[in-house]
Amino acid sequence: MPTAIIPILLTVALGFALESYRRMEVRAVSTIVIYVLLPCLIFTSLLTTKLTLGEVLPLMGVVVGLTLSLWALGKVVARAGRFDAGRESYLLITTIFMNAGNMGMPVALYAFGNNGLDLAVIWVLVVNTLSNTIAVYYVSRHLGGARQAMRTVFTLPTLYAAVVALGMRNLHLALPGYLLDPLQLLGKSVIPVSQLLLGIQLAKSRAQVGEHLREVIFPNAVRLLLSPAIALALAVLLGLHGLAFKVALLLAAMPTGINMAVYAVEFDARPRLVATAVFTSTVASFFTITALLVMLR
Repeated sequence: MPTAIIPILLTVALGFALESYRRMEVRAVSTIVIYVLLPCLIFTSLLTTKLTLGEVLPLMGVVVGLTLSLWALGKVVARAGRFDAGRESYLLITTIFMNAGNMGMPVALYAFGNNGLDLAVIWVLVVNTLSNTIAVYYVSRHLGGARQAMRTVFTLPTLYAAVVALGMRNLHLALPGYLLDPLQLLGKSVIPVSQLLLGIQLAKSRAQVGEHLREVIFPNAVRLLLSPAIALALAVLLGLHGLAFKVALLLAAMPTGINMAVYAVEFDARPRLVATAVFTSTVASFFTITALLVMLR
């Protein structure tokens, strides 16, 4: 199981090398992932999964509880340090929101198989909904963030894919193989494509690393070390066990989400600082996640 990190490292490195050799345009690839591949994965996973509501609800509870706990911690630290609004936003988005998509789903798949991926999809669905509201609000509040956040949520197809899939399950409807098979193929392709995209985006942000290294130590420690510890407490409290317990701890330990860097650039919210946090936490996570996988064996 600890070797699950190796294929991810190789694929991310390939994306990093590609960007270093030939400058890539990531917006088009990112759009394909967000608007086509990820919705296909969420739709087909929710439609075909054998997970029960008793397994899903505690996992969702851990995600929400972890988000609230890290938000409260960030607000306390920001108030104690007398942070301005920009610095508070930077702290919150880099500590609360993990890279559950580009890294979390692949690690869950390679470490725990398709059942692990199904659980990771539930986690990603909740995290994406929260990040596309809370994160967008904090990075854009100087531009009227609440309205922008709500607009962002309702323009993303992942939410609708989940609603349709759950509706079909409740109505006991199934897709014929000639429709389901290509959708599943598109959905599974999000795994390697998102890893390549992560490598490309890391290569683009490397030039911004260096001047802010000291400032990212605390958020990186929260994201990689404190977050899984909080998730452990929540998992025990909510009675999570078995594979769901392992997946929850694993996904809680993921580095800062790459989308946070995208949002920071889009809304001019400390983009260099956020990019440094994303880059350094991702590099460090290859060591911390490997250690966690050893403990979860």
